[in-house]
Amino acid sequence: MTPILSEFIKLDGIESLSYFPNFLFVILTLALIWVSKKAFDLFSSYPLGYQLVKADNKAIAITFVGYLGGVVIVLEGALGGMHTDLISHLVEETIWGLIGILLLNLAGKMNDRLILRFFDNRKELVENRNVGVGAAIAGSYIGSAVIIRSIIIGEPLGWVFEISLTLFYFFLGQFAFFIFSILYQKVTAYNFHEEIENGNAAAGISFGFNLAAIGILLAIPIRLSYSLVSFFVWFILGAAVIAFFRFVMDRMIIPLEKLDEEIHKDKNWGVAFLEGCFAIAAVIFLQTIFS
Repeated sequence: MTPILSEFIKLDGIESLSYFPNFLFVILTLALIWVSKKAFDLFSSYPLGYQLVKADNKAIAITFVGYLGGVVIVLEGALGGMHTDLISHLVEETIWGLIGILLLNLAGKMNDRLILRFFDNRKELVENRNVGVGAAIAGSYIGSAVIIRSIIIGEPLGWVFEISLTLFYFFLGQFAFFIFSILYQKVTAYNFHEEIENGNAAAGISFGFNLAAIGILLAIPIRLSYSLVSFFVWFILGAAVIAFFRFVMDRMIIPLEKLDEEIHKDKNWGVAFLEGCFAIAAVIFLQTIFS
C-alpha cells in the first residue's frame, strides 16, 4: 500500500469522506462570491466587467476590491460559530452571506447619499476615474462588513432577534459613519470632499482608511455586548483616540511637513497610507487595552 493510500484508508473503512463537508463549504463560499458579483452589477449603474477589463478603470477596481473584501469578511463570520450539524451550518452561511451581500450593497448606496453626498459618485468613478472616490467607498465597504460580522459571530439569540440586531446596528453604524465624516472634517485643515472630487487620491485614501478604522472600532462593543451606551462611548472614545494618533503622527513621524499640507497640496499617497495605518493602530490600541 502506498503512503498516500495509507493516509486515507483504515482497517474499518475509508476515512477520506470526513473531509467532504469542507469541500461543500468551499463550493458554497465561491457560489456566494459569485452571487455578490451579480448583486454588485444589479446595484451599480455601470457594467462592472467592461469597466474592469475593457476600460481599465482603476477607480472602480479599487471600489470592487473593497466590496469583495467586505463580502469575504462577512462570509468568514458566517463560517464560524457553533453549529449542531452540517445542514444547519450550510443554511446559516447561506442566509447570513445573502444578508451581508444585500447590506453591503445598501451601504454603498447610503454612503453615496450621506458621506460622499457633495458630488456624483457614478460620474467620478466612471467618467473621471477618480481613485480617491474609489478608495473612500472601498473603506466604507470594509467598515460596514466588520460591523455586520460582529453580529454574526455573537451568541445565538434566534433568527428574528439576530437579524433585527444586524439591521439595527447596520443602520446605526452607517449613521456613525456620517457623524464621523463631520468630525473628520473638523480635524482636517482642508475640505476633503472638494479634494476627493478634484481627483486628490491621497485625500480619498486617507478618508477610506479612517472609515475602515471606525468600522473596526464600532464592531468591538457590538461583539462584547449589545449596549447602546457602550456603542456610543466607544464611538466617542475611538474618534478622539484616532484624532490624537493623527496629531501624534503629524508632530512626531513627519515633523518636517504638516500632514494636511502633504495630503492637500502635495497629494502625497505615501503619507495618506501612513495616516490610515495610524488610524488602524489607534483601533488596535483601544481593542487591546479595553476589551
